[in-house]
Amino acid sequence: MRLAIAAIVAAAALVAAPGASAAERSRSGLHDARYCEILELKGTPPAAKVTVWNTIGLNKCPAAKWRAFDAAALAKELGATFLVLNGPRHFLMDAATAATGRVRSFHGMRMRKVATIPIKSVAELVQTPYMDRIISRTNTWRWEKGRTVFELVAPGGDTYVMQSYAQIKDPKLRIGKLGALGRRLTLPPGWKYRTRKLRQPLVLRAKGEATVLQDELQNTYQLATTTRRGARTAHEVDVSGNTRTVDPATPGTVEDHGTLTGTPFGKGTIVLVGTLANGRLNATFRLLFKDGSVIGTTSMPYTFSGNEIDFLGPSRFIAGTGAYRGITSGDLDTHDHNTIDGQSGVLTVTGSTRY
Repeated sequence: MRLAIAAIVAAAALVAAPGASAAERSRSGLHDARYCEILELKGTPPAAKVTVWNTIGLNKCPAAKWRAFDAAALAKELGATFLVLNGPRHFLMDAATAATGRVRSFHGMRMRKVATIPIKSVAELVQTPYMDRIISRTNTWRWEKGRTVFELVAPGGDTYVMQSYAQIKDPKLRIGKLGALGRRLTLPPGWKYRTRKLRQPLVLRAKGEATVLQDELQNTYQLATTTRRGARTAHEVDVSGNTRTVDPATPGTVEDHGTLTGTPFGKGTIVLVGTLANGRLNATFRLLFKDGSVIGTTSMPYTFSGNEIDFLGPSRFIAGTGAYRGITSGDLDTHDHNTIDGQSGVLTVTGSTRY
């Protein structure tokens, strides 16, 4: 749960809670500014809430004080269900304007309330790198002309700008190492990491909500540009393909790769990662096509017959990039027939979707 909560709210710095008393604040000199956050979870879904406390503008999160915090003890002291020590982190923009709340002290370290985020389901606590999160916030980030920015480019051409890098998983990560970060990241198929020197100032705004994601090192990016155009419309789904099991990148999971084709996407590829337990496959999958990508989830019971295995159950499309940004679906009828060794999968998916 620790990493999951961080994934949801790490990007919420300098954000006011909707409906809360807040003041508009502007701050410059933020480039490579160190900060830390305390993420305080109270209650349980669907009535849970995370309050985010941030050090920016109050102190530089002194290392000795930060290391002295005990998350479990502080959670008990605050009456919290759970607590995450989220940091150290470093901002990358030069200046910011946002609404913020009151200040309080945690054992001598002053922090400002910058967000409250409702947690309505356990599913919201699941961390998936390179998965969009919608955060309620209003802010303006500014980068100066000549500054180098670090970006993710998603299938279909959508871009995300890194707003902060983290020293949580890699305490030795420094701003000077970000240019080569792409060599370390395990990017989903079709994604790219790039650096770019600004020929003019960059202004990135969020008006009420922002779309953010994190990489596997918990560096945080905000969606900057999209290529999706036009109104969302309904489409029938009739897709078939072939899959095979590969050595998983994550221990304890199963991973399938394959090719597929059909309405409305055309030819593409699939990568599925999940777990097998209690007679059921629970997984997330990514579909890659010429004009973008689709992310989905599935939960399918399976049965054996001799040397063969059948997975039969529902799948859903939950997110997309490029032409498929904003894609949704109801339950899609999904069937995967395979051999026990996982090398001869035949996949079919039917239903309807909107994008």
